[in-house]
Amino acid sequence: MGIVGVLVVGCGSTVASPDGGIEAGTPDHREPMAAAAPLPETPAATDRWYLAVQEANQAAQLAQTAATAEEWQQVATTWGQSVLWLKGMPVEDPRYAFGQRRAADYLNNLAVAQAQAQAQTQQAGVPRVFPSLGSTVLDEQISLYHSYVATLGVPDVLIMGSSRALQGIDPQVLQQSLAAQGRPNLRVYNFSVNGATAQVLSFVTRQLLAEDMHPQLVIWAEGARGFNSGRFDRTFAAILESPGYAAVRHGAQLSLANPSPDLVIPSDPIPISPINSQGFLAVNDQFNPSVYYRSFPRVRGQYDDTYRAFRLDGVQTLSLDAVIQSFRSRGIPIAFVNLPLSDDYLDPVRMVYERQFQRFLQTYADRGTMTVVDLLELWRWQSHFFADPSHINRYGAREIARLLAEDNRIQWPTAPKPEAVNEVDPS
Repeated sequence: MGIVGVLVVGCGSTVASPDGGIEAGTPDHREPMAAAAPLPETPAATDRWYLAVQEANQAAQLAQTAATAEEWQQVATTWGQSVLWLKGMPVEDPRYAFGQRRAADYLNNLAVAQAQAQAQTQQAGVPRVFPSLGSTVLDEQISLYHSYVATLGVPDVLIMGSSRALQGIDPQVLQQSLAAQGRPNLRVYNFSVNGATAQVLSFVTRQLLAEDMHPQLVIWAEGARGFNSGRFDRTFAAILESPGYAAVRHGAQLSLANPSPDLVIPSDPIPISPINSQGFLAVNDQFNPSVYYRSFPRVRGQYDDTYRAFRLDGVQTLSLDAVIQSFRSRGIPIAFVNLPLSDDYLDPVRMVYERQFQRFLQTYADRGTMTVVDLLELWRWQSHFFADPSHINRYGAREIARLLAEDNRIQWPTAPKPEAVNEVDPS
């Protein structure tokens, strides 16, 4: 995929050359980008077209010399700023229609730059932006989410949960499906972490993420296992022992603002995983019981540690209530998705606990404290949507995203109107 040449606006004509460069003036007169027709020296502060062109020219110039992951990330960020200006053009502007087409081109350029940044990053690892919190996946998600927000802004919709959510809802498909439902331009990120319980998500949302990292809507995707207060919470225990938790206790938060000068961030990079730029882990495996159990033991419900001493009253429920109260005070609704499980997993013992959890969720739905989308038995006998007995694969993740986009019970945010973007400072 090549980078589309930018359109330089001035007194001369400018077109994109076949190789992605800039061809200015007459066909036989080629000049470097810096010598292209200049922008007006003092364009009106509200003229988003000229501001978008300035950012696009800068992005194209940066791309000519970018070599490191950081430099390609800056290219992506600058393309993103150009897109924001174009998306904010008033619809009555005669350049609006063309500007929106250009915005689509520049989003493609942004994707190219991000791919280049990722390729460079894979050689060196993901740089840390916060002290370790005792989980490699959480550390990676923190760095990826920080970079995403720095590039495109805070997502409108944030998916959260454990590994079941990490590979269970495709954020890109959700974006596309929401657009098809008449909700365009919404950004979605999947900030899910292996082993994340209600207690872990309470820490992440209420203590770790600063205000400038909060979305307009949270989709909490999980199941009964993440709310069992009777079992030992290994992921949260590791967080409590981590240097990142010590930093949070002293007031540190994940933010785009400059970190505290006392915050010590290790220089060692985080190993690369297959998690993509929107926090999603795509798994191709398709669960076939006759094949799966040749390599993995079949664990019956009575021997499943995740349901051991199962109870829904305790620290996990207190954490859920704290998250609900915190988001309610910020005007952020929660849609809870009870993710599907396979019939092979839902044996009679587990089903007893899952039924308890369904009734537990219904009490919250009845009180109106959160929207509940119960998909527990959606694909009970459709193993091809699962990667293993309890985790969805990429094909199921697409379908879950489409189903959610069509659910009008969820309080989907509205993308900013063009007038509202006047308040955005892309500098």
